[in-house]
Amino acid sequence: MKEAIGMLPSALLFIGSILFIGAGIFCIAEPAESLLAVGYYIGFVLVLGGVCQILRWMKTEDASRSLWHLLMAVLDTAFGLWMMISLAFAVVAFMLPLLFALYILLRGIFMMILRSRKQESLRNPGLYMAAAVVQILLGLLLVFRPDAAGLLFMYMVGAALIWSGISTFLTWRKQGGMDA
Repeated sequence: MKEAIGMLPSALLFIGSILFIGAGIFCIAEPAESLLAVGYYIGFVLVLGGVCQILRWMKTEDASRSLWHLLMAVLDTAFGLWMMISLAFAVVAFMLPLLFALYILLRGIFMMILRSRKQESLRNPGLYMAAAVVQILLGLLLVFRPDAAGLLFMYMVGAALIWSGISTFLTWRKQGGMDA
């Protein structure tokens, strides 16, 4: 029994690597269905992140607070909630790339405004501005090509999952496989 329990982490690592690779292949083979599933997941992550940002904003001293941080947190939360509870999400899922593009564009604009108003308090204002410009440019590019954005989005997710699966599998092999 102890031997079986000792093998459990190794087996879970192996199973996880196979699941990652399988999910990545599915994302590449079936981007439309994957987009719907990923939409719900992204919605959950955005809500969780937005709520955490709001809580952090509330705990920040008044002098250090920025309305733009709060607006980004509210945007994250609202967009995430909409993705999770929209009754028409199955139809709207195919609009997800366009909405995602608008989200990236707005977030980049908010970051640029925040950077210009809080430049002295930011650790790396140049890097912050570069990130804002990249988000704005990417948002504009995706707004004009939402069809390509959806496929590209799912292909990138698929490639990331496959890479995670391969790296997890290599970790499993390095640990000695099922013999560990």
